[in-house]
Formats: sequence, C-alpha cells, structure tokens
Amino acid sequence: MSASTAGRIRLSDPSELIAAIPHLLGFHPRDSVVLLALHGSRIGVTLRADLVNNDQAPLLAEQLLPPIARQRPTGVALIVIGGDATPDGDPPHRALVDAVEGVLTGAGLPVVHAMWTAQTVRGAPWRCYDNLPCAGAVADPATSPLAAATVAAGAVTFGSREELVKLVASEDAAALQRRAALLDAADAEHPMSARLVAQRLAQVKHLHRAVAAGDLVLSDSTIAEVASALCDHRVRDACLPWCSGPGAAAAEQLWLSLVRATPAPERAEPAALLALTAYLRGDGALAGVALEAALQACPQHSLSGLLRAALDAGLPPELLRSVAADAAAALQRPRRRPTKRRSRHA
Repeated sequence: MSASTAGRIRLSDPSELIAAIPHLLGFHPRDSVVLLALHGSRIGVTLRADLVNNDQAPLLAEQLLPPIARQRPTGVALIVIGGDATPDGDPPHRALVDAVEGVLTGAGLPVVHAMWTAQTVRGAPWRCYDNLPCAGAVADPATSPLAAATVAAGAVTFGSREELVKLVASEDAAALQRRAALLDAADAEHPMSARLVAQRLAQVKHLHRAVAAGDLVLSDSTIAEVASALCDHRVRDACLPWCSGPGAAAAEQLWLSLVRATPAPERAEPAALLALTAYLRGDGALAGVALEAALQACPQHSLSGLLRAALDAGLPPELLRSVAADAAAALQRPRRRPTKRRSRHA
C-alpha cells in the first residue's frame, strides 16, 4: 500500500501498527522480522526477513540497513513475529532485536518501536521489548484502516507467503512438456526478423486486449509463440510501458497467466514483467515472488537480476517507471541484433 494510505494508521498504537503489517506486505508473515520506515506520521517502505539464529543476527542487521537508510526515515518500527514469550514474560529473539537496533541507531536511525507478537491475527499477544508493561492483544487486521483501502485498490492480502507463491505456480507437467517441445521447434526462428517481431508484438497486444475484455484464451501454440517472442528484447521492451498506467491491471493478469503456463527458461520473461508490474503498483510481495520464479527459471536472467537489486535496495517505483519508459523509447533507435534465445538444454 502507499505511504499516504498507510499514514492513516496511528503510529502511537502498537496494536494497530501490527494489524496493518499483513496489508503492507500483502500477506500474513510468519517467523519474520519486519522494519517499517517512518516519515513523521507516515509509513514508508516495509522490509521483511526471515528470523535467524543469534549468531547470524549481526549479518542480517547489516543487510537490512542499506534499504532502510536509503529512505532517510525519521525513525524505524521494528516488529518480530513468531516464537513464544519466556516464562518470565520476556519476548523472544532479543539478541536479534539488539543487533538490528544497534546497527540502526549507529547509523542515526532511531528505533521508535521495538515489539514482538506471536502472530498478525486478532487477539494474538504482543509486547514491547524495552517496556514489559507495554503489552496487549493485536487488533483485528480485517478492520484495520488499511483493510478497506486494500480492497478498494483491488489488492489481496494472503493468509501466508506460501499462498502467494502458489499464485504463480506452474501448470501441470504434461502441459509444460508440450509447450517446451513447441518452443524447441521454434528455436530456429531466433533472432526473429523485423517482420516476425511486428507480428508477434501484435499477437501480444491482442492478448492484452483480450484480458481487458475478459476473453483470454491461451492455446499451447499461442503460449509457445508469445513466450518465444518475449525472449526477443524488441518485443519485451515494447511491453514495458503496459506495466503501469491504464492498461497495467490487464497486463498483470496476462503476465500472471503466462508465468503459470510457460516452461523454463522462457518463463523468466513473463515473470520479470509480472514483477515489474506488481512493484510499480506497490505490491513488493508479489514482485518478490515473481522474481524468485524468474531467477529459478533462468538464474542469469538480466532484467530479473536488475529488478532484484532494485527491490533489495528499496528503489522507488517512480524510478523504475522512468527506466521502463526509456527502454521502450530506445526501440526507436538503432540497436544491435538480439542474441539467440536461451536454451533449456544449456
């Protein structure tokens, strides 16, 4: 969600702040440490990492610092999710909290809240690390100020990150094998002629319009042709402007459908486009999952690597939007001949 929407949360109310986390991330996190960059009364970037052992805490703290520091927040909220309080009522994972707080304060970023909760669900216990009487039960995330804004924005808050991963999961193996055979047969067409590029781009545009009209049909041959075409930078870069603006919702659904339907390594292309579209929409969770799918399909995929670095660094979506526009504009200039499509047999 946007910083302006998140600003409706009362930052002085830890229960409300915790209840907002699922909507800020896009899912209910488990066994996580979450950092919220605070800008006065607004919430900026939200970072999440898996909990680690005590000996790994200093390294994780150092890794979390750059993307938070780059936002220049006035303060940081630190929330640990998972584990059980000690018999004395002390919250768990104190060593991790101490390590992260030490790195942040050392960089001039005060930690204004340091809290623990068992879960981000209604009634779960929470308490502060530095003030044990500061405790209570988590407010209902479904009635959080961000819940209605999430629905209004057309976004979904998943029950777990695993549910989000299933969203981009591939279709059955038999279908992927059929399409892989078609892609292998089409390998001789790469690099594509300018005429074929125009034909394939027109085909992708047709699919984009079909999604918007609720009339998308993807046959094996169509999937193979479009997946092969997206491996040509001239086609893929022409699609980048669709990742934001009025056609972004339809583009996101098209990329998601192609991610599910396309075998590796070609799957990396629609997955990267899905990641970019989600990130420009402010959905860092879906963007991260899509990038994982892209890099799993093709570990050396250049666009996915660049997007992964951008997400890790907390770069603002506006910057990536301008990069996408520049890439599309570059199609009007002469460029070197595109390289051969990546082979799944490499």
